[in-house]
Amino acid sequence: MPESPFLEILAENLAASVSGRRIESIDIRQPALLMTASPRPDSFVGEFLSLPVRRGKYLILETESRRAVVLHLMRLGRLQIVPAPASARKPAKNVSARIRFDDDSELRLVEHGTEKRARLWLAEDPDDVAELRTIGPDPARGEMDDAAFRAALRAESRQIKSFLTDQRAISGIGNGISDEILYEARLSPLQLTRNISDEEAARLFRATRNVLERQTSALRASAAGALPQREPSEHYSVHDHAGEKCGRCGHTIARISYADRETYYCPGCQTGGMVLKDRRLSKLLK
Repeated sequence: MPESPFLEILAENLAASVSGRRIESIDIRQPALLMTASPRPDSFVGEFLSLPVRRGKYLILETESRRAVVLHLMRLGRLQIVPAPASARKPAKNVSARIRFDDDSELRLVEHGTEKRARLWLAEDPDDVAELRTIGPDPARGEMDDAAFRAALRAESRQIKSFLTDQRAISGIGNGISDEILYEARLSPLQLTRNISDEEAARLFRATRNVLERQTSALRASAAGALPQREPSEHYSVHDHAGEKCGRCGHTIARISYADRETYYCPGCQTGGMVLKDRRLSKLLK
């Protein structure tokens, strides 16, 4: 699922194509995509878009009148700009929605795979979207200091990775970035928040800010103005690198799986040499 660095660069690079454009039509081609009954898509015709913005894991296309198209790409949703005259051709079956602009270009929401899980809201005001009101502070935007981070961390006892990926506690971080944060902080993904020392909490906060800043900068450079289409594993140190050698200590990077999530970590740097057991086979070690 795209995380804050991906969506930040998506919003930045999308701005060059859509900011100031007048909406000519909004075509919802996947009925389950649209999460609101009002306002209607055709009521946006004639609206001019301002700068796209990211809020947590959501992308907001706000108009000059502050009405908004809000998108959550989920795991396999991606955005593409199709210029004229290619936009006149019949879109592929995996195009769930398209917004046509006054220069005949289109912004298309493409959903790869068979599961159609992306979500789109049309709103008179972004704050009308209930999902946007539930997300927590964004460390990439400077919305948390060390004290606020520590308070959120101590609010309930759970595994650190669960805390980092809880959008109500801290927004914008998902599976891949959380692995990178925990690797940089040298902490086990299964360590309980109640057992984290003050020094470890401070280290985790520094790692959170550093990783988000570094990953955003790396993706900005590699995207080179284009709309990103994938989370680049080459920017990661541990996530999606199981079986490779850790560049810091030389141990083999390991992986555990549970539910529909995989966690990558370095036993040498993060768990004192202990290889965590996979929940598919046994209970996780704590």
